[in-house]
Amino acid sequence: MNPNQYYPDNSYFVSDDNLNFHSGSYANYDQSFDTYSQPAQLNQPAASSWQPAPTTNFTGEEDEPPLLEELGIDLNKIIIRLMHSLDPTGKCGVVLGDYDVIGPIALYLTYTSLLLLAGGKLMFSYIYGLAVLTSVCMYGLLWAMTDSSEVTLTSTFSVLGYSFTPVVLVALLAVFVNLKNIFGAIIVLAAVVWSSMNAARVFVAMFGNSDQKYLMAYPCAIICGLYTLFILY
Repeated sequence: MNPNQYYPDNSYFVSDDNLNFHSGSYANYDQSFDTYSQPAQLNQPAASSWQPAPTTNFTGEEDEPPLLEELGIDLNKIIIRLMHSLDPTGKCGVVLGDYDVIGPIALYLTYTSLLLLAGGKLMFSYIYGLAVLTSVCMYGLLWAMTDSSEVTLTSTFSVLGYSFTPVVLVALLAVFVNLKNIFGAIIVLAAVVWSSMNAARVFVAMFGNSDQKYLMAYPCAIICGLYTLFILY
């Protein structure tokens, strides 16, 4: 081995008798040994101004609104209107605005079901057809009497349907008691007066003329009387 062997980086080694090698360098070699003793530093990426997009919070099933609320059905309002329709004195007042058709449809369905239980009469198509026909006729009468924005076909159907509650109670009584007698006629007559006065009270409040209360009660009594015929016959 050549003791004075040169290397391409201008360094050389000098050997001694103990075979210990000492590094040396030329005068123009100004790079310190500490530079090579430090570990290599990886280039770190520069801080970026990019911000992650906000994530969408997906709600679980426990955070979803109830199904009835999604369908626009408010049970509290339906119960309140039913309670007002069962007040024969009218001291509870009337509920105007936010008219719904779910409550009346449920009442008509209940009425036809009770008729089926009481006498085996399948009257679904007759009851619903009569409900639509009487609502349209009553709406035409109200439209001719007033120009109030409260008077619509939906509100007319809703008022007539909720005022129908006493007649439904009579149909429930007919399931357990035979009403095809004088006693039944009196009960039915009382239910007709009760229902017609409830409807008239709401209709008068809709266009603000209390003097026409009994005038409005007359067509309402005819409508309720048509329904009670299914109980007596």
